[in-house]
Amino acid sequence: MKKKLALFVASILIAGSFAGCTPASTTDTTKTDTAVKQETSQTTEAQTTTQTTEPADNKLVVALQTNSFVSDYDDNYFTKYLENKLGVDIEFYQLPAAADEVRTKVSLMTASGSNLPDVLIVDNALTPEMILQYGSSGIFLPLNEYVQNAEKMPNYNAIPEEDRKVMDDTQTMANGMMYSLSKYEPETWNLTPNRTFINKVWLDKLGLEMPKTTAELKEVLKAFCEKDPNGNGVKDEIGVYGYQSGGYGQNVIAGLMNAFEFWNNGLMNGGLALSPDGAKVIAPFTTDNFKAGLLYLNDLYKEGLLSPEIFTDEDTQFKATLNNEVNIVGLTSFGSLSNYPDAANNKNFLEMELIAPLTGPNGVCYTPYTEYSPGQELFIFSSSQKVDLALKLADEFYNPEISLIARFGEEGVDWTREEAQLASMNNAYVAEKLYDKVTLAYISNYWMETTNKSWHNVNPRYASLAMMNTVANGTKPYNPEDKTQLVAKSYNYYFDKHPERVLPLLHYTEEETGRIQEAISNIPSYIHQSMAEFITGARDVEGGWDKYLQELESMGLGAWLEVAQSAYDRTQK
Repeated sequence: MKKKLALFVASILIAGSFAGCTPASTTDTTKTDTAVKQETSQTTEAQTTTQTTEPADNKLVVALQTNSFVSDYDDNYFTKYLENKLGVDIEFYQLPAAADEVRTKVSLMTASGSNLPDVLIVDNALTPEMILQYGSSGIFLPLNEYVQNAEKMPNYNAIPEEDRKVMDDTQTMANGMMYSLSKYEPETWNLTPNRTFINKVWLDKLGLEMPKTTAELKEVLKAFCEKDPNGNGVKDEIGVYGYQSGGYGQNVIAGLMNAFEFWNNGLMNGGLALSPDGAKVIAPFTTDNFKAGLLYLNDLYKEGLLSPEIFTDEDTQFKATLNNEVNIVGLTSFGSLSNYPDAANNKNFLEMELIAPLTGPNGVCYTPYTEYSPGQELFIFSSSQKVDLALKLADEFYNPEISLIARFGEEGVDWTREEAQLASMNNAYVAEKLYDKVTLAYISNYWMETTNKSWHNVNPRYASLAMMNTVANGTKPYNPEDKTQLVAKSYNYYFDKHPERVLPLLHYTEEETGRIQEAISNIPSYIHQSMAEFITGARDVEGGWDKYLQELESMGLGAWLEVAQSAYDRTQK
């Protein structure tokens, strides 16, 4: 096992950046490894679950992933609130902010097997494979018996059963053990990032109806590209624009493909999905429907209606094109309005309007969607001599009061739930009558400023979907005419546009990971490369389809599907 761990750590160090050796923070960084003075030793899972003796002092050493929006962790409202409420003295060991540097730093910390903190808190920075390796090697404490104990963790066990099951499933590794505690805060806006926008000003100027099908879209795009709707006398209009490598909804071809086949753009499980009956793991990028989608997109490209820059541009170029002095974009997609600076007053954005997912020739009407998966945030080191104190802190994050402070800051200063104040407030969900009333309002811009109010939500937390959807902006009145108020429209258009059964996040064993590592590393990028070639005509769709399938198989797709099926079957048990 030690040899396995050494090889695992070595692989992380080779792939990672040694910049992680230096804590990155805007706060006092004088606390280094030498400040972590607890005596530790490597233990097995059997040993870690039988600890009974703990030091009497109340100091708890917490290794925490830092955030640039936090100016001070010691002189910090949230830190002091926790310390006073629990009677604990938190000593921080500050980790870098970047996830890859965190992974490298944790690898270095654990490789020594000594001088480890009591608790590790990161913002979903460790992969399931890392968590399983550290847990099965005895570095992380198994938490199953504590999570199921309402006396040890009353706040966690008070979470509604349906949501707690999602958390338990995420936290349970392939060996059946839990080594982490998670952050559960679903927001409907984030689950469907491929929101498609069309130039409504151009539609109105040309007397065109809003397209609802892929066939109607093609006719609209032809008019956009041929009839000078931006009125500058130059044929500079782009029909379809986005960028394939974009990570938050900017891959417009992924949205269009979902009018033919549900494909989540590789955002979870590498793009694998479930059969309609929910029994079988499938590769949607190998189906006849996916092929039909490629033929449609290739047709748009040949007609000059789809920009080749989709496959070469990156974030800076994407935003520059959207914000061109004269609007040149007819249809695009993105998840965040930040692609348009000051969107509420941005003339180009104000021309655009959100449209519902298009329906393809076979009646398919989906959008890329990822099942909500809570982030794995908190771990207790098996070497800790203060497990009860660590559990006390861990469970307190699920106290509803603490969960609100962790996300919104100081009550009465940064947010309010006073009914008298909320009575005059509204948000898009409530305005659309999806909910009865707002339940909380933030009343400062603390989240966007550097402060010492919280840890900027780098911690476990629980908030229900209803809670997250009934938060109002108390810094300015809700304006239904504000075109940036899109959460309710996005919910109505996109939230249910996915198959009834969606593949959850899969956890693989070490053996399974080793077997499919090359496939899961290489196949998603190969799919994107092949799509670019098929759509632009560098490869013929009809003539090259069989070879594409053969190449996927040679890259290990069959083995990947087999292993994914086993992992999925475990989740069903």
